Amino acid sequence: MQVSGWDRAWRALPLGFLGAAVLIALADTSVPARDQAVMTALAAVAAVWHWWMVLAHPAWPERALAPMAVYYTGLVLLAGVLAARHPAYGLLALACFPAAFATLPGGYSYLGVAATAVVVVGGPSALLDADSSWPIASAITGAVLAAFIGWSIRALEAEVERRHAANRTLEDTNRELESANLRLAQLGEENAELQGRLLAAARETGVAGERGRLAREIHDTVAQGLAGIVTQLEAAEEAANDAEAVRRRLAVARSLARESLVEVRRSLDDLRPGPLTGTRLPEALSELVSGWSATNETPATLTVTGTARLLHPEVEVAVYRAVQEALANVARHAEADKTGVTLSYMEDVVVVDIRDDGVGFTPSAPDGAGFGLTAMRQRVVRLAGNVEVESAPGQGTAISVTIPAIPAAAEREEG
Repeated sequence: MQVSGWDRAWRALPLGFLGAAVLIALADTSVPARDQAVMTALAAVAAVWHWWMVLAHPAWPERALAPMAVYYTGLVLLAGVLAARHPAYGLLALACFPAAFATLPGGYSYLGVAATAVVVVGGPSALLDADSSWPIASAITGAVLAAFIGWSIRALEAEVERRHAANRTLEDTNRELESANLRLAQLGEENAELQGRLLAAARETGVAGERGRLAREIHDTVAQGLAGIVTQLEAAEEAANDAEAVRRRLAVARSLARESLVEVRRSLDDLRPGPLTGTRLPEALSELVSGWSATNETPATLTVTGTARLLHPEVEVAVYRAVQEALANVARHAEADKTGVTLSYMEDVVVVDIRDDGVGFTPSAPDGAGFGLTAMRQRVVRLAGNVEVESAPGQGTAISVTIPAIPAAAEREEG
């Protein structure tokens, strides 16, 4: 068990007083040699008794009542016997006062002080002797004074311990702060490295995202326009004997080529699609559906449900491109007799459904989703929406696109 220097000093104090008393007594030549030997032997017993009970067992003082009560009783008795033989040993009796607070636990130390006061003032017999020259009040006064001194010692010891504990706490706090500073420095280095990695990853992601965007834009504009032009030229070739039909097909092909050129320019400038410039989404889709129907000579209708409202440009672009892609797929693959487009404005989302009665396909097949559908999903998912495709061979195809109805005001807030 660890014992502080303060405790060790108080516990060793009786030995110091005892040693001084022995030296004084031995210097007194008026004491017979036989009495000197007896007192010296009793002093040795007291020293061994104190060493064994207190110094050799540091865990007992102030903690173990039974051994300390036995110890203190023995010490006081020895002090009383020695003080009765020579006044110098009153020093040992005086040393019992601090010893009471250094060894006896809690309030028992005050009982020890009272017993010591009796010995110091006059011994037990004095209290029983009615003719004694010293008043009992002296013993009480001595006990009170000793108790106050002991209380003061304990208070001082507690204050010292408190300050030591505060110093230890401060030292521990300083060590923790140093350790925290080291950890923060290490985290700073790690964060700097991580930030570099994140910036590199962000650049790579940005490059990949821009490539994907350009690929979608090219597919939605140039590729679809060229596909329409090829279709019209093939139809003109088949109707080579019909001059009017050839002129009509060439006029459509020319119109498609011009529209594609305009779309390419607008896509490069990262603007909204041409059909959405200066017009609302339902009107733009109406022109798209009617134009597609006339170009492909396939009946197509547009139905709008709910209250139409202006949405964020990216939402409207995604809806327009989804319908554009779906109609292009119907023209290329479906062989449909009729097609229907439904635009639904709901409270939180806008939904567009494109249905045809064509040949259908198997969506789960390896070639079931071409680049067009993939680009459509990427564009919609980017806006936290989703795309659902329902189709089966011979049963037509239904594509449903759902996107959060972000209001147009959000664009101004972002800006």
